[in-house]
Amino acid sequence: MRNMDDNLDTEIRLWQEKLFARSIRRRRKLDRIRELVGKTSNLHCLEISSGDGFLSAGLRELGGSWKTVVASETAAESVASYVPEKVSFIENGKLPFEDQGFNLVVIIDALKGFADDYGFIRECHRVLKNDGWVVVSERRRIPFSLVALLQRILGVSPVALGAKRNGYKVTELFNILKDGFDVPETIVYSNSLLEAASAVGEFAQKSIAGERYWLIRPNTGQEMLYRYRRLHALAGAFYPLSWILSTLEFLPGHQFLFKSRRRHWRPRLSPKLVDGRSIAEAAINTKIGTAAPF
Repeated sequence: MRNMDDNLDTEIRLWQEKLFARSIRRRRKLDRIRELVGKTSNLHCLEISSGDGFLSAGLRELGGSWKTVVASETAAESVASYVPEKVSFIENGKLPFEDQGFNLVVIIDALKGFADDYGFIRECHRVLKNDGWVVVSERRRIPFSLVALLQRILGVSPVALGAKRNGYKVTELFNILKDGFDVPETIVYSNSLLEAASAVGEFAQKSIAGERYWLIRPNTGQEMLYRYRRLHALAGAFYPLSWILSTLEFLPGHQFLFKSRRRHWRPRLSPKLVDGRSIAEAAINTKIGTAAPF
């Protein structure tokens, strides 16, 4: 019986690897995060995960020591399929770690799931060393866009899938970070047409798998493997179109990364320019402090 379970686990991992290879968005997300984080040898790192264990495993290839925390049992089970360390839980917005224990905190698609996101960022600040960094990967919220419309119609928006909000405007996330972190380095990527096509793909995936396919649940069995095969075939059919769409980088991006250095926590006001914009908005619109074109 144990051998049968081991064989099933191996096959699940194999299909997850195949599905990851067919997902341009997930691959680019991991590549972008790894490029921004850099080598983490000799560093103590903390990942705040939404349950995508493949990304957790990819971060560990950068070196150093890693811990992962999640907000749900489902996410914990999924990540545990990929990482050797025990996965910890966030309870009432609190991290189960001592003060200043990490050099780096990486938050992957999890911040929008916290009701008090400002309070959670302050909790991340607490566990970071004085010269530590936080990297935030999140969905960019553009309310009146084709992507937002499709997500709403198809029922695949972050809120429809259980998040507290549908992502952030760049300035909104800057305002959450600014009291305890220096102005972040920002990368905006994943253009609107690719995200629109992905919204349709997420609807198809939801129809086939009944849930986000990258969340590996403890009761995953042969029936889910059959669904993985269908998803893989569908992803293969649309892969050429997705690749073409992914090259249209001149279109507005719907995903972003913030990298910001910790400083002493001190609430600070955002001075306004004559036209009413904050300095952060002006910097963003003129590409100051960004590592990639907008």
